[in-house]
Amino acid sequence: MNTQNSLSLMQAIATFSLILALGLAYVINPVDDSLFFKAIESIVSGLYGQDVISELNNSALAGILVGLFSGTMFVFLTINKKVYDYTLISLFTIIILIFVASFRDYDAFPYHVTQQLFIWFWLGLPIAIGIVGIWQDSIGNLLMAAFLVLVMPLGLSGNTNDEIYSILGFVFSFMLFIELSYGHTRYSRLARVMYYSKEYEMVLQWFLVTLAVTLALTTGLTSVAFLFHDFLSGLLPDNFSNSIEFNTIYGQALSVLVFFMIWAVVQTLFSRGYLARQVED
Repeated sequence: MNTQNSLSLMQAIATFSLILALGLAYVINPVDDSLFFKAIESIVSGLYGQDVISELNNSALAGILVGLFSGTMFVFLTINKKVYDYTLISLFTIIILIFVASFRDYDAFPYHVTQQLFIWFWLGLPIAIGIVGIWQDSIGNLLMAAFLVLVMPLGLSGNTNDEIYSILGFVFSFMLFIELSYGHTRYSRLARVMYYSKEYEMVLQWFLVTLAVTLALTTGLTSVAFLFHDFLSGLLPDNFSNSIEFNTIYGQALSVLVFFMIWAVVQTLFSRGYLARQVED
C-alpha cells in the first residue's frame, strides 16, 4: 500500500466513522429528546404559529443521508470555483424566495416539502460539515462537526446499562473519526516533504495499526469491565449484591474501578517478569 492509498483509506474510514457516530448518538438519545431539536421546534412554531415539526418525518437516517449528499456535493462543487460560486448564489436566492413566499402565503413553494428538507438537513448538519473537513483538510470544520455530534443529540433523559454497547460503539467510532481526520490533515502535509520516502509510509502504517489496536483494546476492556459487575454479583454475599448501592451507577462504577485495578496489577507483574527475562538473556 503506497502513501496515497493509505491517506485515502484514512479519509474513507473517517467519513464512515463520522456517519456511524452520529447514527449511534441518535440511537442513544432519540431525536425527539434532543435539546437542539426542541429549540428548532419552538422557533419554527413561534414563526408559523403552529406545531409543524410534529407533523413531519423526524428520521435521523434521512437526516444523515441528506447530510451525506450535501457534504459530498459541496466537496465536488469546490473543485471548480465558477460552478461553486454560481451554485451558491442560486441556492441562496432560492432559499430567500422560499421564505418570502411562505410569509406571503404564496403556494408555488410547497410548505411541508421545504420544512421537511430543512429538518433533515438540520439533523444531518454534522455529516455535511464533517465531510467537508475530512476531504478538504479543514481543522475548523472538523472541530465544528465533532462539537455538533456531541451536542445536537444531547437530551435530558438518562441512559442505562442496556445501552452500554451503543455507547461504546459511539465512543469507538467518534474517536476513530477524530484521530483519522486530524491524522490525515497532519500526515498529508508531511507527505509533501517526504512523499517518496519509504520510512514515511512505515510511520503512516504504524500510526494506523497502533490506532486500531489501541481503540479496540480500550473498547474491549471497557466492555469487559461492565460485565465484571455481573461477575462480582455472583461472588459477593446476597445481602451485598442485592443492595441498592451495589446496583446503582455508584456500585457499577466501583466494579469498573476494581476491574481496572486488577488489570493494572496483572499488567505490572507481567511487564516486570518480561523485563527480568530480557535482562537475564
